[in-house]
Order: sequence, then C-alpha cells, then structure tokens
Amino acid sequence: MNSFEEIFNLMKKNLDITEVARKSWIDPIKPLKMNGNTAFLYVQAAFVKQIIQENYIHIFKKHFKDILGFEVDIKVQCDEDLSPEQRLVINPIPELEDDKLIVERLTQSLESSNYQHTFDTFIEGASNQLAYAACKAVAGGQKQNNYNPLYIYGNSGLGKTHLLSAVKNEINKNNPELDIKLVPADNFINDFVNSIRIDNMADFKNKYRGADALLVDDVQLFSRAKESQHELFNIFNELHGNGKQIILTSDRPPKEINNLDQRLKTRFESGLIADIAVPEFETRLAIIQRKAKLMNLEMSNTIAEFIAEKLKNNIRQLEGAIIKMNALSVVTGITPTMTMARNVVEEIIDDEKNIPAPLTVERVINEVASIYGISEDDIRSKKRSADISTARQIAIYVVHKITKLSYVEIGKEFGNRDHSTIVYAINKVKDIIVKDKGYRDTIEDTIRNVENL
Repeated sequence: MNSFEEIFNLMKKNLDITEVARKSWIDPIKPLKMNGNTAFLYVQAAFVKQIIQENYIHIFKKHFKDILGFEVDIKVQCDEDLSPEQRLVINPIPELEDDKLIVERLTQSLESSNYQHTFDTFIEGASNQLAYAACKAVAGGQKQNNYNPLYIYGNSGLGKTHLLSAVKNEINKNNPELDIKLVPADNFINDFVNSIRIDNMADFKNKYRGADALLVDDVQLFSRAKESQHELFNIFNELHGNGKQIILTSDRPPKEINNLDQRLKTRFESGLIADIAVPEFETRLAIIQRKAKLMNLEMSNTIAEFIAEKLKNNIRQLEGAIIKMNALSVVTGITPTMTMARNVVEEIIDDEKNIPAPLTVERVINEVASIYGISEDDIRSKKRSADISTARQIAIYVVHKITKLSYVEIGKEFGNRDHSTIVYAINKVKDIIVKDKGYRDTIEDTIRNVENL
C-alpha cells in the first residue's frame, strides 16, 4: 500500500454505515497526509467537520488500527482552518448537490408527521385540562351548554388554535351540514375593511351572521380596529341571541385587552373563561414522544427527557426540535445522540433570544400603522400631519423599548432621521405615557402584540 489515500479508501470500504451517510459525510472527505501517527483529513464546510468529529472519528481510529497495526490520531480540517493559499493547494472539492434519496426520505418523514388538529391528536395535561374539556363538551353538542361564549387564553404556541380546529373538525364530522366559521381575527378585520372598500357589507354580514358557530382566533388584535369591534359586537349579539356557539381565543384575558370596547369585554366574560398555561414536564414529554413516533424517529427516553426539560415555552418549540433531530438523523444515518440534542436545543433557544432587529422594526411599524390606519411608508416618510407624527413617535419608542438598537440605528430604520430626532420622540412619548392612560394602553398593546407574533 503506497499512499495514504489508498489506506483511507480501504478504511472507507470497511465502514458499516448507511449509503446515505456515506454519500453525505464520508465521500466528501479528502485524505491529505499521514504525518507520523497523525492522519490529516479535509472537508470543505465547518458543519461537516463537526459531524465527522462527533460521530465518526472513533470508527475511523478502529479501522486505521486494524489496517496499520498501531493507534492513529486524526485531525480534520476545513476551509475555516486554512489560509487561502492552503485551500488552493488542497483544491477543495465542490459542494455536493442535494442527494435525491435524502430529500425523498425527509419528505416522506415530514408527511407522516403531519396530523389533523383533532381532539385525538391533542395532548391533554393539567395545563390545558379545562380548555380541552370545555371544547369537547361544546363540540359534542351538549344540550345544557353553559359555555357560550367560551373564551380561551394563553401565550402563543400552547394549542389554542389546535383546539379551535378540533372543535370545527368534530362538529363537521357529526353534522356536516352546519356552517362552522373558524377565522383568525386579522382575517375578520381584513374582510370587514374590504367589504367597506368595495361597498359590499351585505355579503360580509351574511357570511358571519349566517354561521352556526363562530370561532375567532387571537381576538386581542381587535384592540387596534375600532370599527371592526363594533361589527363584531353586532354579530356576537345576533349569533348568541339565536343560540349559536361562539368560541374566542386570545393571548390574555378580556380585562387585559386595552382599547377594547367595554361592551365586548362584558360579552367575552359572560360565559366560561379557560386558560392554557405552559405545559408541565409530563405533557411536554408526551408531545415529544408522539411527534417522534409519527416521524418513525428512534430516540432514547434520556434524550426525550432532556428536550422536555430544556424547552418549556411552547409546543411549537418541542415539535420543531423533533423535526430538526429527524432531519439530522436522516442525512447522517445516525440515531439521535445527546450531542445532537444539545446542539438543536441551544439553536432554538438562541433563535428565540435573538430575533433580528430589522424584523422586529418591521413588526412594530406594521402594528402601529394598522392601529392608526396609515401606511408603513407614511411612518418612515417626512410627513408631519398629527396622526402620522404620533404614530411615528410611538413606533420609535416601541423599537427603542424592545430592541438594543442605538439611536443612530433607529434613525436609519425611520427614514434616516438623526439621533436627536429619535431622542426627542422617545422623550415625548415618555411624558405623554404618564398623563394619558389611553395612550399608554395603546403602547402596551403594541409591545405585547409584537412580542407575541
């Protein structure tokens, strides 16, 4: 055997791994040299280097010893470890195109993990027991129904939308002739605005007042739409008076929704109010195990418990972690490891902490523009009308409040204004907050709505 490349190729042939893993992680390796008892290997990307170091080095060492008869240290290098000159000498291989087999397996896995939002697929626990039981009772057509309206609240990602969909699916299964309207609040508001724009309120009223049940998601968004509140109030009264079921969800109880008509708050509070809290450990673990089973992902209880312990905020995080673990398992051909789980969890936590500032600015401007009925361009413009100036100052204040952007950076986001203009806007809002409760409520609602997107 005359070269290190021949030794490496022989070692590759002896590896007992899947074909997908071989193509994805082993074939891209370029053997560089053998210096004493140290083998130098090269891959182009840092993440490939990490995968190899975490999952294959111990296998390589065993086979090298079988071939050479002595222990071999292995050093893996990637482009980040090398100078431009060294990379040219090595002549790195081109990046691999997507492997059709990997894409196919990932697609099949994701398809098998999708499920309808029904009661059967909802994981019940102490954190959601009342809301779950009330929704089942409503969907079952209980004759003595004291849960009308039913108002469910809790933070984003805890299963409120799942329960609304489960009610709709259950009623439609048993009574397909009934008209069940499930609508996000912002869709209702858009429908209302469009009906005014095209002068067709009749169709709008028929659409909602003719429903056998009205399920509205995220009603806190009505706080920024006064005219839509009035129409919702009228629809609520007509449906409720005719014995039609109404279910509402929000991120907070009615009394905490600022700028919401008191008449609507009273209506929302007239039935059953049920909260959904952050799921307890046992529920989080059950969600993880259910999702992994649907994806045919073999995962130890230790890893599942680790993820359940670390990700506590919402269900979407848990399901996202399992989807990522499954993708890594498919492309590497490796059963999920604790190292893999730690990396996935850290990435999710870091993503949650570090929402890009530009995205947050866009959310704030969009939210404030909706409240004041102006365009996002107006807020960034040089226009100085009272409503636009007020909206602009509130948007600047909120961005300052929830991001780490400097005054100069905020100024750039708002039409390249200088930092003194930004300071003036922030201080003016601070002064008005102390004196004007309605103004303060608008700002608090804006911050909560942006943070819950």
